[in-house]
Amino acid sequence: MNGDDDLWDQYADALIECEIDGQPRYLRGPNCDELPDRGPIFVLTAYNPGGVARDEARNEAAQVRLEHDLAAIGLTVWPAVGRSRDASWSEPGVAVAGLGRDRACAYGTRYGQLAVFELTADDVHVVRCHDAQTVRTRPRHT
Repeated sequence: MNGDDDLWDQYADALIECEIDGQPRYLRGPNCDELPDRGPIFVLTAYNPGGVARDEARNEAAQVRLEHDLAAIGLTVWPAVGRSRDASWSEPGVAVAGLGRDRACAYGTRYGQLAVFELTADDVHVVRCHDAQTVRTRPRHT
């Protein structure tokens, strides 16, 4: 298995939650809830472009810009977090309704991301930003 395969597998295993009206909603994991809107829901972040860690202030500033960009076009967004199952990694982001795959990947590319998550009622897809191709699919409820 090469490094890209390992990376995509790590992304595909991520647990994802968001906050709606002050309450957690689990979007990916063994006890996940229904999606907060008709799918698909995309989960994006501006943290650590290219998978390279950077300082918190730069990450936060980029995340604010991403959220502003999405709000400016009238999209519904919820604060979200993706994390590894062993809790060794996590990144804040946003869950977004009303955004198609190509646009989600365009925002991901703009903010230096390798991939975005696309959530449907049953599955989570890891979608590579540069070509909008699905590189991994897993059941949402695992």
